[in-house]
Amino acid sequence: MRILIIGASGFIGQYMSRRLKDTAAHAVYGTCWSWPPTVDAIPWIRVELTDRTGLEKVFAAARPEVVLHLAAMADVGMAERERERATAVNVAGTSTIARLSEQHGAKLVFVSTEYVFDGKRGYYREDEEPSPTTHYGQTKREAEQAVMDLASRWIILRTSIVYGWPPLGKQNFVPWLIQHLRSGQPYHGSAGVYRSPVYVEDLADGIARLVEGDFQGIHHVAGRDWVSMYDFAVEVAREFSLDRELVMRAPPADPAATDDRQSTPEQGRRDLLGLDCAKTMTSLGLAHPGLSEGIAK
Repeated sequence: MRILIIGASGFIGQYMSRRLKDTAAHAVYGTCWSWPPTVDAIPWIRVELTDRTGLEKVFAAARPEVVLHLAAMADVGMAERERERATAVNVAGTSTIARLSEQHGAKLVFVSTEYVFDGKRGYYREDEEPSPTTHYGQTKREAEQAVMDLASRWIILRTSIVYGWPPLGKQNFVPWLIQHLRSGQPYHGSAGVYRSPVYVEDLADGIARLVEGDFQGIHHVAGRDWVSMYDFAVEVAREFSLDRELVMRAPPADPAATDDRQSTPEQGRRDLLGLDCAKTMTSLGLAHPGLSEGIAK
């Protein structure tokens, strides 16, 4: 199978590049832009998501049967500050990729986010109606709609906070928190911000199953446990034998409260996201690890 990974040099992309290239049946092609390629033995093409001509050349070179689209402007705060740029990257870029996937007869697997929901209740199912409250969430929802409208063979995969050991130059919440606590600095975790954190290898299991299998529609792949950022941090401190006293509950509306290392207008407020993945995990035939299992891995 010929697989094109858009955004293969990113955090999730590097895990997927290694995972899929190790399968003899696959010819894997990867794109990069702001981060250089790091995975050997796959062809790399440098392209920016708003470069329509460049994307056309990528598809012509890769001739994909499956397209895995991971690239995005994913920093919530940056998307809020640079709205025009976020829309161009996340919506227009995805629309181009959807059109090209259709032209080449390729299945499109688009990785989306829990931020398409409003954060009022949390633990959202695949069939619930999105209602984003951030510009980032709005762009990803519009991108989802473009995928559904422009590609006849499509999969939308939503996920939550992804954690794991980062490739060189990358960062995510858990390694940052470990370093933070080891240096003796306190962390103020919000008890009102809920997510369903997922270990990157567990997410990669779900993505690989969707890429390789005969699936369609909207799917949720995230961790089994729906937890506050405070409880998430406590579990990390416990598993890595760090000082749990440094993990403190942030008072409501405390500007020091953080969630997933992304600067958002929601910091310190009640923000209930997270995904109910039971339906997807059953249909994919995968185990559904909880938070303690993921952190232990």
